[in-house]
Amino acid sequence: MKKLFIITLTIIMGLVSMSTAFAADKSDCIYRSKIDQTINFYQARLYLIDSEYKILSDIGNDAQKTINYLQEKKEQIIQEMKDEKIELSSIKIKNYIAKKAKIGV
Repeated sequence: MKKLFIITLTIIMGLVSMSTAFAADKSDCIYRSKIDQTINFYQARLYLIDSEYKILSDIGNDAQKTINYLQEKKEQIIQEMKDEKIELSSIKIKNYIAKKAKIGV
């Protein structure tokens, strides 16, 4: 009887220790996974910032080229608009200027 009690107690203690070890492994896995998720989140943010910077940089470069072109060709474009008798509406003038800037740049 005493041997049976010791064997049963040993088995129960083994199961408890296995359960505790499994719980520790499980918590390690959960913590590791959460850290990996956080790392991935911040890496994605860096990628997004890099992408936004590139896009904004490209927009800025295009704007600078357009500004330079329009400043250099301002008098010529005005003369062309007079020659073509562009209607004096804001929209038509803007469209003409945008078209000229796009072709010139």
